[in-house]
Amino acid sequence: MARETPTVAHVTPWYLPHIGGLERHVESISTGLPGFNFIIFTPRMPGTSATDKLDDRVQIHRFGPPKFPAEPRGRPFAAPRDWIARSARLANLRKALRENRFDILHVHRPPIIELAYLAASRGQNVPLQRLSRQLNRLPNYGKGQVFTDHGLFILPSSTSPLELRWFMEWVLEEYDHVICVDPSGYERAAAIRDSDPTRFSSVTIHYIPQPIDTNHFRPTPMPDSKDLVVGYSGRWERDGMFLLESLVANPPLGVRFVISGGATPRDLDRFAPSLKGDTVDLQPNLLSTADLARFYHRIHVLVDFYRGDGTGRSVIEAMASGRAVVRIRARDTYPVVDGETGILVDPSLKSIHAALGDLAANPDQVFKLGRAAREAVAQNYALRRVLQRIDAIYWRCLRDQ
Repeated sequence: MARETPTVAHVTPWYLPHIGGLERHVESISTGLPGFNFIIFTPRMPGTSATDKLDDRVQIHRFGPPKFPAEPRGRPFAAPRDWIARSARLANLRKALRENRFDILHVHRPPIIELAYLAASRGQNVPLQRLSRQLNRLPNYGKGQVFTDHGLFILPSSTSPLELRWFMEWVLEEYDHVICVDPSGYERAAAIRDSDPTRFSSVTIHYIPQPIDTNHFRPTPMPDSKDLVVGYSGRWERDGMFLLESLVANPPLGVRFVISGGATPRDLDRFAPSLKGDTVDLQPNLLSTADLARFYHRIHVLVDFYRGDGTGRSVIEAMASGRAVVRIRARDTYPVVDGETGILVDPSLKSIHAALGDLAANPDQVFKLGRAAREAVAQNYALRRVLQRIDAIYWRCLRDQ
């Protein structure tokens, strides 16, 4: 009798239409591992159906009530209504997990992590901490549990003072495998584990970069332009947008911009007026990988002004496309290495101006950095290599059941 194909349940906060790269991360895993079936559990958004399919192996299950992107004008009693909606979505997620069979639970973001943020903002609020841990625990029915860290373990950082070690410790107790996509996240998780090996003996921590399709995101000739074309593709709610606004308002000589990135209606209302001009081509919310690849091919250099540790997926996609990155200095900027795969700058308009001015005057350097950026991503982030490691974790979960 043929063995039934095991099913992995992904839990993720957004899924089409999305505003970030986490969804492309989940899609890469789901479509790239033919030995498994997948169900993606995600909040329902306006204009989407309750169920959908990517292919015969990958289902999307959207639970309500619908999650509305932030609007320009706040609604009356917005905060209480948001918490009621979060609670309802959590209940419906639990119900969906009970009603669908799966063999492995893979969580990409705790379902109500906002409660942990609230608890951290209140200092050592033990009752709120306890409630946060309890409500973020999902029913797994004794199945293997995997957690992918997309930034939790790099906190606190220069952009967030929240101290969430107590919640990180809970993650290490709760999950069988914790995958960190950034070196600094892995270092923090490993340090916590090593501080009490007996308490955290059941977890295995992995450093596994994000899987990038280096065939899809691949180098093409640089744009035929006398100006240096600078791109931005991060979320508009991301830290550092004030630097992008300042740069557009005071562009270096010989620099033009193509600005995409994920933007909610509130973001568009807030930032779009200051991101328009003769030197700017504004293209927010490109969703398809084909459109994103074309975006990277239209630019010479990508800028990312996030001031904390870790690297977003859009930066790595740009590097896979043979584009260098200019970003803010931090403890962990890998794979952006100053002078090798990109340029690190201070969080000031003067420093950014100088870096872009130098690149505009030196197209050979732009090409050299972009080629090295591509090589770094191809060596460490290539789809097949990364997915083999995730595949091994899944099979280990099945063996351990």
